[in-house]
Parts: sequence; C-alpha cells; structure tokens
Amino acid sequence: MLTQILITQSILLGCVLLGWYFGRLVHKFADKRFSEGDLAGKELGRLSDTLTFVGGAVGILLGLLLSFSVADFSDTKASIQEMGSNSLSVFSGAEALDESQRFEVRRDVICTLRTSISDDWAAIGNNERGGSAVTTHWLLKLNKDVSQATLVTNEQQQNFPNVLAGVTGLTNARESLVMGNSALIPFVVWLVIYFSAFVMSALLAMHLADRKVLARISAGMSWGMLAVILFALAVLDAPLAPVFGTPTLEPLPIQETLDVLQESFPGSELWAECPPVVKS
Repeated sequence: MLTQILITQSILLGCVLLGWYFGRLVHKFADKRFSEGDLAGKELGRLSDTLTFVGGAVGILLGLLLSFSVADFSDTKASIQEMGSNSLSVFSGAEALDESQRFEVRRDVICTLRTSISDDWAAIGNNERGGSAVTTHWLLKLNKDVSQATLVTNEQQQNFPNVLAGVTGLTNARESLVMGNSALIPFVVWLVIYFSAFVMSALLAMHLADRKVLARISAGMSWGMLAVILFALAVLDAPLAPVFGTPTLEPLPIQETLDVLQESFPGSELWAECPPVVKS
C-alpha cells in the first residue's frame, strides 16, 4: 500500500510540474503571437471561466470518488462487525446440540476467528486471492460440521435454523471482507485525475503568469489538496492493506468477540490452541 501511495503521489507531482511548465510556455507563446492584447493584462481574466469549469469538474469527480470509497469502507467495516455478531449467534445456538457436536462447532468458530486475526488479515491486506487458506479451512469445516449435526429433539430442531443462519452470515461476511479489499477505482479514473491535475496546473500558470509568488502558492496549495484527496482514495479503496505497517481497519471487533465468548463460555479444552492445518 505504501508503495502504491508513493507512486500515485509521484505521478501527481509530475503532472502538476509538467502542467506548470506547459502553461508557462503557452503564455509566452500566446503573449508574443496574439495581437488582440497582452495576456498579462485584462486578457488573463478570460482564463478564469475555463479555470472555474475545470476546477468544478475535478471537484465533482473527486467528491463522487470519495463518496463511493467511503461507502465501500463502511461496507467493509460492517462485514467485520457481522463476523463477530454471527459468531455469537452460532456459539449460543449450538447449546442445544449434542455435547460432541457442540464442542466441534464452537471450536470451529474459535479457530475461524483466531486465524482471521492472525492469518486472514495479512493475507487480505496483501491481496492474496481468497484470503488465508487456513481461515478458509476452518470456515469450511464449520459449515460441514453444522450440516452434519444430528437433530433429534424438538429443541435441537428449533435452534438449528438460528445456527445455520449464523454460519451463513459468518461465511458471507468473511467473503465480503475478502472482496471488499479489492481495488475498485479503475486505472482510467486515475488517468482522468492525473490529466485534470495537469490541466489545472497549466491554467494556473497561464492565469497568474506575471504574479509569480501568487502563482507558486496557488499551484502548491492545489497540489497539496489533490495529494491529500488521492491519499484518502488510495487508503479507502483498500482498507485492510497496511499503511505505514498498520491497516486502516484492524480486527478489533473480532478480538472483542473472542474475549466475550471466552468470558461467557470458559473451558480449557474449548480454548486450547488450534491445531495447525496441513496444506495439501
């Protein structure tokens, strides 16, 4: 993620500098060739309409992108919370199952959450396809054990839909988490942003050609604003990717779920270390 941020910021800075020098060249060319007036005077005011149009268009584009990115970020956060809430539902609903089956289902939930914290988070953040294979293994085992549960008593039959719904919700939330970290902003949109930065910088250089200090301040402020927005877009587009070594969204709700479950259902065997998964 940090590499991607540095690349986007470097390209943006390059576009701003190229636009600046291109605008200066256009101003010098136009000032010498056009006879209707000196661009250093009132003629420069004619560029303000173009600059306003381009700035407004860029603002609308970036605003929409930020809105979509925040919505995607919120969906990913909701998926993390759903993993915790569905795990609680499975844990409590398994109370009606036979002792051996209840133990297996609850162990599957615990190991799914543990490996999600220890393995899945890093795998999703590093864009590994499908997330961690270890978490996938425990999630598949959970679905298998629940599907093979023996339902004899009325209580078991009545509680089983709740267990099944919890397992389905946990599986769907995890899949949404894996898919939610995929980059959603197309490459062509980044090209539009870079080209817009180039055009805005060129127009500023032309509009404020004879006010060098003010022009440099304006260009610097414009670049700073675009740089912050692009940084936010890159982070929100992949919220589980590590930024400066730490992901934007951490698995705190999942860890809190484990803590609550351990306090509510103590037992040394239930909370023993999860066995390692043998990779086939």
